[in-house]
Amino acid sequence: MLDSFFFDIAAREPERRALWVDEQLYRYGELAVRAERIAAGLKSAMPADGARRCLLFAHRSVAAYAGLLGIMKAGLAYVPLNPTVPAARIAATIEQSRAPVLLVDRRCAMLLDEVLLLIDECPQVFFIGDQEEPGDVHETRDPHNAPRADHLPRLPDASTGAQPAIASRTPEDHAYVLFTSGSTGAPKGVPISHANICAYVAGQLQLLGRLPDARHAQFCELSFDPSVHDMFVCWANGACLYVPATVEPIYNADFIRRHAITHWNSVPSVAAFMQQLRKLGPDAFPSLQVTCFGGETLPRSVVEDWQRAAPNSRIFNVYGPTETAIACTAFEVTPPFLAESTEAAMPLGEAVPGMELLIVDAALQPVARGESGELLIGGPQVAAGYLRADEPNNRRFVATRYAGYRSQRWYRSGDAAREVAGLGFVFQGRLDTQIKIRGNRVELEEVEQAIRACSGAAFCAVIPWPVDETGRADGLIAFLTGTPVDGADVVRGCRQRLPAYAVPQRVIALDAMPLNANGKIDRRALAAHYASRNVLT
Repeated sequence: MLDSFFFDIAAREPERRALWVDEQLYRYGELAVRAERIAAGLKSAMPADGARRCLLFAHRSVAAYAGLLGIMKAGLAYVPLNPTVPAARIAATIEQSRAPVLLVDRRCAMLLDEVLLLIDECPQVFFIGDQEEPGDVHETRDPHNAPRADHLPRLPDASTGAQPAIASRTPEDHAYVLFTSGSTGAPKGVPISHANICAYVAGQLQLLGRLPDARHAQFCELSFDPSVHDMFVCWANGACLYVPATVEPIYNADFIRRHAITHWNSVPSVAAFMQQLRKLGPDAFPSLQVTCFGGETLPRSVVEDWQRAAPNSRIFNVYGPTETAIACTAFEVTPPFLAESTEAAMPLGEAVPGMELLIVDAALQPVARGESGELLIGGPQVAAGYLRADEPNNRRFVATRYAGYRSQRWYRSGDAAREVAGLGFVFQGRLDTQIKIRGNRVELEEVEQAIRACSGAAFCAVIPWPVDETGRADGLIAFLTGTPVDGADVVRGCRQRLPAYAVPQRVIALDAMPLNANGKIDRRALAAHYASRNVLT
């Protein structure tokens, strides 16, 4: 089980350093006691007939990590909520999860009123504090009228430190559920089983090696699946997780140096921003030993600067949809490769241990080696499907056998790729309208749905803009027809419905949409139209 990676270390070496957060250091033993108390309380609080899921609304606090471990220890899947996205999106996640219980820490308690007002059927809400003893909570009074944590009920107080009884846990039980952008206009839930994610962690230990005294940084939010890598690859090694108070890239370099971080994992955009701020000087990060970049295309220029800044670090480009438990390929970027290659973007590489990759055509038949097609992903990390059985995208999970491959179930990634000798698999773009912005998955249809809802436009199309030479998008531009609109009003409406990275930078009204030969909106023509306007972005 995923939580066993942590609790096994806690049982053997309780004095090892496990977590640094809020300027405080916590050891495995004391964090385990907090988690076990939460698990015992949840066992008492959970309805017998409810979904075996628990929402976690906690942000960069010891309560967030104890809560996450406690939820799994109680035999439940954790469903993290991101407090940095609009209340409407948080509410949609709560409703879709159908989780009967929500745990909240002191930071997120202030946001509850706005979120719960948008929900028809509210889960039970319990406060989990940063203090060790239940009820021993020291709250800063909120000057506004938002709810305060000391007004929320605590979990039932079970015997301190007792191991809660776990009812019939199996590796096929869900460990967590993450919500990604959905093409139907609403986020879709991706449940990952303990078997899925434990296969991933085991493969990463084999790929990256073991370093028990390592210091792993966690910059992404718990609602973003690389966070699972940060936590459990770290804790499986008996290492310590370091959590900064903010994810603003401007502070990253100082954080790495201050804490002598050894393991770094982020989207390339974070490193690119550090590059722009001139934070990647020669030998800036001598402590780094392992760097993983994933979530979007990794440009050569970022790798070269990172290599100079972290000369002692191995650098990996990793790739994988949320549906395949974080990452299913890896490519180690070496100095000889950079010296010999002229590629602007790093390849995806080979399958990680235990996984299988295959390129197929539109009929799901394998293509000849070197030809382009859709990337299929097979192996123990592939999820069983989406949370909702009626989710249209469940058709992406296919059951079929291919000669020479062990996998019987495959995930259709929607990514175009081809296999190249010496490089493994090379990414060649999307086969649909899904894009990545700073590592975050965005379905353009979801953005268009939000725009139509707040504008009343007859037709709407969104394009990524600007896009660099490697195909990475930095933002969005929206085009509307059919009704007079105020672009600023549309942007404000989108901010109430979408995460900040998915809000269009500009909204442009057109008399008519350009169409391609098939009668569909021609997004390339829209991009050419915008470029021809010579507007600074």
